[in-house]
Amino acid sequence: MKKSLAAIALAGSIAMVGAVPAMAANTYPAPVTEGTVSDGTVAPGETFTFSGSGFTAGESITVTVTLTGAPQASSGGFGGGVSMAVPAKINLPLATQTFSTKADANGNFAFPVSISEAGTYTLTATGQTSGKTVTATVKVSGAAVGTSLADTGNGTALANTGADTSLLLWSLVGGGALAAGITSVVVVRRRAKAPVAA
Repeated sequence: MKKSLAAIALAGSIAMVGAVPAMAANTYPAPVTEGTVSDGTVAPGETFTFSGSGFTAGESITVTVTLTGAPQASSGGFGGGVSMAVPAKINLPLATQTFSTKADANGNFAFPVSISEAGTYTLTATGQTSGKTVTATVKVSGAAVGTSLADTGNGTALANTGADTSLLLWSLVGGGALAAGITSVVVVRRRAKAPVAA
């Protein structure tokens, strides 16, 4: 009888010890797996697809886009001495963007993304129920789509030679300054020609 009780106690202890790691495994966050992007390098404004799998069917997914590596300034540089040159373009880090999507019936998702600023971005998809996380990286480089090239309609692009809004604005400011200068010259000459009252 004592041997039977000892065997039952030993079997129960083994069963309990085996159950503890299984319960502890559920408290850890789900491992991060690699997602995919339809194109690893895209132009600013170009749409690509971020996708992943292994989520619960129909699960809500939060997609975040984070700038992880900004490109260098487009031109210029800092020089020492009396004159300090300032780069023509200074890139500031963009705020993290957050979007929502849902997994399909198989636990997969495909989310279209378009990023307008150059740089290296990390895309992260996190399941709201499962806690599963999928990441991917994309590099945005080159000229923005539709800003420096004009589409001719047949897929080819031409250089944009039209005036931009800043040129128009500064032309109006210059024209206003010229009109003000001419008016002041006319007023001064008329006052100079007017007879002096005694």
